[in-house]
Amino acid sequence: MAKSRSMVTFAVMSVFFVAMGIGTITPAIQSIADAFPDVAFSTLLLVSTLPSLLIIPATLFSGAMAGTKIGYRPLLLVALILFLAGGVAPAFLNNFTTILLSRAVFGIGIGLLSPLGNALVLGLFEGQERANMLGLGGVVMNLGGIAFQMLGGFLAAISWRYAFLAHGLAVISLLVVLFLLPEPEKVEVPAGPKATMPLAVYVISLLFGIAMMLNYPMLVNMSTIIISGNLGTAASAGMVLSMFTVGGMVAGSIFGKLHQIVQRFTISVGLTITALGMALVYYANSLLTLTVGTTGVGIGFGLVMPAVMMILGTIVPPHAFAIASGILMAVMNAFAFLSTYYIEFIARVTGEPAIKSPIFIALCAYVAAVVIYTLANLKSPAKPSAPGASEEGK
Repeated sequence: MAKSRSMVTFAVMSVFFVAMGIGTITPAIQSIADAFPDVAFSTLLLVSTLPSLLIIPATLFSGAMAGTKIGYRPLLLVALILFLAGGVAPAFLNNFTTILLSRAVFGIGIGLLSPLGNALVLGLFEGQERANMLGLGGVVMNLGGIAFQMLGGFLAAISWRYAFLAHGLAVISLLVVLFLLPEPEKVEVPAGPKATMPLAVYVISLLFGIAMMLNYPMLVNMSTIIISGNLGTAASAGMVLSMFTVGGMVAGSIFGKLHQIVQRFTISVGLTITALGMALVYYANSLLTLTVGTTGVGIGFGLVMPAVMMILGTIVPPHAFAIASGILMAVMNAFAFLSTYYIEFIARVTGEPAIKSPIFIALCAYVAAVVIYTLANLKSPAKPSAPGASEEGK
């Protein structure tokens, strides 16, 4: 490679940095609702959830085309341009429909970008350096999520429009990719019939998608909980929500050691911490309690996700792992989108705004999941992890 390893590393990390930019405007939800009082709250939540719907086809397209039919760099440049254009545009728009169209463009951009960070690592690095880069990518991705969300929260405290300007951070990644990122070698697809994906992959993806739907009301309603409860401002919501990402970073740093200790009960531990976090958020009457609870949910979910990835690694061959994880991510984003209608359904059933009630439902669901999963694993013999799975999970 003509470019130095440090420059290549920096370029690849710049891709990971923007991968969690989807949460940028969640601290501004209540401020946006105040700016569009005639828009139903369930419809308004599409500002946050619509990108998740567009991520699904974009992610599948990107994963299938990157490095085989389309180069990584051209695809990344298109993705980052769509990320920037769709992300920033709502700051200058007054019509809610056009804002949603911009969010759809943003969703396509982040969907194209999502699978490319790990793919670049696999294409540019080998051996232990590859494993180290995957771990570093996870940390940088969470740091990016914190940066986007906190900046979005602080800007939303000035104006809901300014929250969208936070997406402008991606211009740094665009320039870095343009000037520093080398193109990995083209991937050769082996000939032969395609293997059928095991049913378990779809079952696991469905369950993980439901977990995402349970978490989403806490994330999108946090600004409403804080502002309506006189606990803080949109900036406070940005700080609290960023702790979900901090929790994910903590989980990533302890996952390997924890998995060595508790083995197949790692998911039980993660679900327990998630349930405790949800309980704190539901019963919170202070900003501190909300912060601790949100961090707990982030830690718990951050432990469950790599554990689920390791399970996928035991049921599919290595060459099919990328496809299986792509299915998981697609289902996860589908349920993130459906969370808007899930919240609306709860509101209709209860006859009142579904602000905290979905959090209580999530709490109950996670407690039930802990009991069911733990009992099921107590009755089943331990299964060895797939070769290399532990490296993926770290």
